[in-house]
Amino acid sequence: MMGKQGRGSFSSGKAAGSSTGVKKKKMVIKPFKVQPKLPEQFEDSTWEMLQRAVVAIQTKQPIDTSREELYRAVEDLCVHKMGANLYDRLRDECGSHTRREMESLVGQTPDCNAFLQLVDRNWQDHCSSMLTLRNVFLYLDRSFVLQAPNLRSIWDMGLEHFRNHFQALEEVEAKTVAGILTLIERERTGVDVNRPLLRSLLRMLSALQVYEELFEGRFLRETEEFYAAEGVRYMATADVPHFLQHVEERLQQEADRASLYLDSSTRKLLVTTAESQLLKPHTQALLERGFGSLMDSQRLPELKVMYQLFQRVQALDELKAAMTAYVQSKGLYIVHDKDNDKQMISNLLAFRAKLDECINTACDGNESYRYKLKEAWEAFLNARHNRPAELMAKFLDVKLKGEKGTSDDEVEAVLERVMVLFRYLQGKDVFEAFYKKDLAKRLLLGKSSSFDLERSMISKLKTECGSAFTSKLEGMFKDIDLSRDLMTTYSHHLKTKLHDRTVFKLDKSREMDLHVQVLTTGYWPGYPAMEVGMPDEMKEHVECFRCYYQNKYQGRRLVWQPVLGQCVLKVAFPKGRKELAVSQLQTLVLWCFSTDDEVSFAEVKAKTAIEDGELRRTLQSLACGKVRVLHKEPRGREVNDGDNFLFNKDFTAKLHRIRINSIQLKETSEENEKTHEAVFRDRQYQVDAAIVRIMKARKNLAHTMLMSELFSQVKFPATPVDLKKRIESLIERDYLERDPNKPGDYRYLA
Repeated sequence: MMGKQGRGSFSSGKAAGSSTGVKKKKMVIKPFKVQPKLPEQFEDSTWEMLQRAVVAIQTKQPIDTSREELYRAVEDLCVHKMGANLYDRLRDECGSHTRREMESLVGQTPDCNAFLQLVDRNWQDHCSSMLTLRNVFLYLDRSFVLQAPNLRSIWDMGLEHFRNHFQALEEVEAKTVAGILTLIERERTGVDVNRPLLRSLLRMLSALQVYEELFEGRFLRETEEFYAAEGVRYMATADVPHFLQHVEERLQQEADRASLYLDSSTRKLLVTTAESQLLKPHTQALLERGFGSLMDSQRLPELKVMYQLFQRVQALDELKAAMTAYVQSKGLYIVHDKDNDKQMISNLLAFRAKLDECINTACDGNESYRYKLKEAWEAFLNARHNRPAELMAKFLDVKLKGEKGTSDDEVEAVLERVMVLFRYLQGKDVFEAFYKKDLAKRLLLGKSSSFDLERSMISKLKTECGSAFTSKLEGMFKDIDLSRDLMTTYSHHLKTKLHDRTVFKLDKSREMDLHVQVLTTGYWPGYPAMEVGMPDEMKEHVECFRCYYQNKYQGRRLVWQPVLGQCVLKVAFPKGRKELAVSQLQTLVLWCFSTDDEVSFAEVKAKTAIEDGELRRTLQSLACGKVRVLHKEPRGREVNDGDNFLFNKDFTAKLHRIRINSIQLKETSEENEKTHEAVFRDRQYQVDAAIVRIMKARKNLAHTMLMSELFSQVKFPATPVDLKKRIESLIERDYLERDPNKPGDYRYLA
């Protein structure tokens, strides 16, 4: 290799002034007298050497020249401005070899697997040889090709040759793509295939930049056809759980397939295609065929799979609609099942718990589902007018009375769940009326299991409906507390005021433990007044308390309610003493037998002065119930005018204190009807007040505007007919009048 022309000088030896005294020497490099020249045929001979190496590399033969020498040869050509020629020769040589190798694939085996292996081997050989050539011609790549914007790098040039010849031979191209698609279809049908081969070939197509053009579009179309046919086939043979499981497995298989050998850009398109053909066309059929049964059997894993799959195909609205229809259907069945009215609230609570678990577990706690189901609950829970509200109050009555084996914490949890249903009720005033009536009995008869639970329930109602809703209920508790304090002061009064004991003849031999509960009329349910005949001993204690109370609170009037009274009697039976926990009416009847062993119905009625119907029910409870302290002659369930009653001298019982339930305390249909009538009257008063309030503010108002205002203010369900009747009633009572000029308008009369 020739050196470059140049000149230069350097010095050696010690510096001047050195103690040795050696003289400084100089060396001078002089230019060539004659400019050096390249050897003749330098370019051709160098290329011949390089060409032999290229052919050897492409044919996997030994190279007779070292790679370092080859690299320097390329460098020499490039340094002497021969890079363009070298690049063209290399490109032609590579193109010729690639064409020959590709043509060798024509007419090869029809077996797709074997043919694909040949193509893959050809591709691997090409990549291997091009990598080696790129290393040998690296100087050409860096110093010449990169400076020429229109030229491809050696590696890209090799890819271009391979792509051009691959696409030029239609048989090779078609058989390669068809073979890849065949192997994928075989894999989908359960046949094991050579996945590394597929991965290599598909990466080849990506490297050649023909992946989308030759493969992806056709692959997605065949995928679409495959899963469209499979979806129809499976829907005809498989049940819903198995179909969902199959879809889930298929989608996972396609995702794995995309990860293992497909291009990353295909993953989303592939999975979306499978979803759109295998699942999306059948979502409605799946819901119709199997959603109800899955919900009935609470198959949460399958429901979760359904939710997740429907989410993938944007079909959650369909699932939500199906769930809403299911909830409304089941809810209507529970509410309208009159044979199981006693279990209605329990069934609704269980149904609600099942739905909550389903939404939390299967639907990932989707709040939109809860909101949608709220509409369904409001629809079916109020479909039977006021009956659910009534039964809800009775259900709470049972829970607050206490059940064996139930702790306060468990009851508190039930109260929380009932409040969820309570929010859906439109007839909250009906609930209030029945709850108030039952609460009164629990408080007055001492049947409440826990005052803490009672107050907790009142607090929940107050939070939900406001203080106006619970003011009367809170007043009932206030009366109970005041009565307890009152009886404490009364007992102290009797111990300290001997005058009262003397006046009312309260001697120790006739001592009674009297406990009076003073109730405010406006807070408590209305009870019918009843005058009964009491024994003298009882009258004396009642009068003593009446005088004490009226002296303490002047201007107040006491009205006694014997229907609500409770007594504990100490009875000396021949076979042992017992204590009977009975009502006051039962006490009055039993008092008739304190002197006589046999008394007729007429005599009992005359002595007690109890209303006929109440007296018959009271005698039934004493002579015809489970605990029979009286005998009735003649025998029978019904009490007739000519019946006689005998004291049961043979009465025995294991317990010392025995409670005899009163039949009159059991709620009758008449009492229910009276409660509903009271609610209806209250609603009329509320509507009248709302009309007057609106008209007083507006003075003149059209009928449609008045109705609209009323519907916005009235809190209970009302019909236009009911509201119109109240308007007509107010017109008759001169609160309103029709406008003479506009018959459709109303005017307020001050």
